[in-house]
Amino acid sequence: MSKAFFSFLGLAGLVAPTADAQKVRTAIPRATLNYLSVQVADAKGFFGAEGLENETLVIVGSTAIAALVSGGVDYSGAGGSGMRAAVRGAPIKAIMFQTEKVTWFLVTRPEIVKVSDLKGKKVAVGTIGDSQDTLVTMLIEREGLSARDITRVAMPSRSAAATFLALKAGAIHAAMLNGDEALLAEREGFRSLTFIGDLFPYPFHGFLTTDKKIAENPGEVRRWLKAMIRALLFIREKPEEAADIAMKKLPLHNMTRPMLLEGIRRFNKALPEGIPGIPSPQGLRNIIDLEVRAPLKMRDEISPETIFNLRFASNVKEELESKR
Repeated sequence: MSKAFFSFLGLAGLVAPTADAQKVRTAIPRATLNYLSVQVADAKGFFGAEGLENETLVIVGSTAIAALVSGGVDYSGAGGSGMRAAVRGAPIKAIMFQTEKVTWFLVTRPEIVKVSDLKGKKVAVGTIGDSQDTLVTMLIEREGLSARDITRVAMPSRSAAATFLALKAGAIHAAMLNGDEALLAEREGFRSLTFIGDLFPYPFHGFLTTDKKIAENPGEVRRWLKAMIRALLFIREKPEEAADIAMKKLPLHNMTRPMLLEGIRRFNKALPEGIPGIPSPQGLRNIIDLEVRAPLKMRDEISPETIFNLRFASNVKEELESKR
């Protein structure tokens, strides 16, 4: 990516919100490195450059979808639950995905040094049949084991601390954690065995808005997306400065700056090449099959238009590509 393009990003980032900036509210599931993009868009003035004044709220799961549908928030990062709600009739659409791959690492007890060592062991997943369950099954089958060779332990909504305690106690032998959480696990003596994102395209960290917002205020949707996509580019190309923003804006749980920087680099492994925001065609198929149909046990095909509206992100991608 050219220096001229990032000069454009830097200058635009200096633009402060005007007095009549449009206020928007963005909900994220957790204040972690996976959603550092929202903090970067604020700190670097990317929202302000688009005439937006953003407020970030941490709201999880179905509560986030209820807030989105009711107008309590304008945009939500509850991608998986939101898309499943859309299939059930909620008037919302996924408008972008931050990554092209999942950001999970398989973290194990120290005696597990290769995937085949998981035979006869217990692996934590969110719930039986969810995307973590599917991915760990694919991983072990790739290494010559079968689904029956491991025992899955359902641990929905678990925290990193709860996972560490379960690993220490031997209640589980492996679990999927995000890159920053995997770093904390390594500090506790556990092993990051493999990056799950390398299995295949599985776009992650989707953001949604309402059908009403798309119909009545498409300009705002496009401007919000432009700020977010520029923030993702900034995180990828300037991880050191992104780490400084994370130090100031996120609860770090005793993470040092070098650990934060490595966590950002691990997140960047999941970003697509070029301008992010739009999943690959294979990625879109995998989202529908693994993030929507499998958890809902749906046999019928799902029309992509039921859950996606990616035309604004596509427009932003074309604009930013023209400035490279």
